Amino acid sequence: MFEMIENKRISQKVIEQIQEMVMNGELKCGDKLPPERELTQKFNIGRPALREALKALEIIGVIESRHGQGNYIVNNTENSFFKPLSLSFKLSNGNIEEVLELRYLIENYTVKQSCIKANSNDIKELYDLHNKMIEAESTELKSYYDKEFHYKIAKIGKNMLIDIVLESTSYLVKNFINKSVEISIFGDDSTEKIYEEHLNIIKAIERHDEKAAVEYMNNHLNKIDRNLL
Repeated sequence: MFEMIENKRISQKVIEQIQEMVMNGELKCGDKLPPERELTQKFNIGRPALREALKALEIIGVIESRHGQGNYIVNNTENSFFKPLSLSFKLSNGNIEEVLELRYLIENYTVKQSCIKANSNDIKELYDLHNKMIEAESTELKSYYDKEFHYKIAKIGKNMLIDIVLESTSYLVKNFINKSVEISIFGDDSTEKIYEEHLNIIKAIERHDEKAAVEYMNNHLNKIDRNLL
């Protein structure tokens, strides 16, 4: 359980300890943390340092402060504006080629899984997203539905860890897709090719044809001009 902290970087130690308790199962989603006064005693720290740590955890979506009720362990990381993996990648001077490599790794696997697990509702959603991208009038909206199309394929596979990785890198993927769509619209390529490639992928998933789906996905990703990106 909670241990007293003696360190100059007090708030960071609080964050680390609460994260560790979540990882080892001592704290679960929905659990209420002890009152702040009790926590300051358990950690042997001042209230300002505790509140700094709790605020940081709230920003990344691990804690929710409910007025008049206290602090609760939650799973709001998906909706959090803080994307540490994306930030770490950019601050480490990661390049766009590496983003494409990640997409190859994830999307080759997820499109294959979607062939195995997709039901009629999943197929309908893919067609709906495809049509919305076609009908969208702005580049921004087309990019949004393009990203949602690929994320939907990943979600069909029902692998929570892959979903989390995609969400954590959503800024990177979003920017990547935005540039790809812009190049297609304003460059020599036509967005009609993207529509056709998406449609081929959907039809392969609908037929539960794993080999064709992977082939179409690779063809789709191979059409991306790395130099222009």
